[in-house]
Amino acid sequence: MSQEQDQVFFRNFSLVVAGIAGMMVLFYVAANFAGSSSDYEAEARSQRVAEITKPVGTVVADGEEVMEEAMTTEVNDSVAVSEAPVAEASGNIGETTYNAVCKNCHSMPAMAAMFPQTGDAAAWGPRIEKGIDTLYQHAIEGFVGDLGMMPAKGGNAALSDEEVKAAVDYIVSAVQ
Repeated sequence: MSQEQDQVFFRNFSLVVAGIAGMMVLFYVAANFAGSSSDYEAEARSQRVAEITKPVGTVVADGEEVMEEAMTTEVNDSVAVSEAPVAEASGNIGETTYNAVCKNCHSMPAMAAMFPQTGDAAAWGPRIEKGIDTLYQHAIEGFVGDLGMMPAKGGNAALSDEEVKAAVDYIVSAVQ
């Protein structure tokens, strides 16, 4: 190689290395700018998400007291949770819980592709065969299956395990 070719190679190599270094600096600055978030902003976002996704009511059976916190908690700035239970208490906590929470997914024909519908023996048969304890566990802790996802406690963390179990018993009784 001639000295002239060496100089051309060195110049081109230097330009490529300088270009890569410049891109690295540009990416670093862009990543810091896009990802900059103070702890205060993250906490504020977290609180806002918690506020938006909190349960809007509770399930209360006849004879139980409504928690004061549930009566005064504000859902939005202008709408407060009423003093009445979410569903009219029928005396059957399983039916009341089902009507307040479970019915939203398990009784809508449009949702049949994702959730087994109440009363559908063909869909519930294999689940019931796994045992009632398994059904309780999946309803309380949540479960991801072939049809979709069952959120823990139907998406209402305020439900007690006993209320969830009663709702499961109610759904199973509709099939048997």
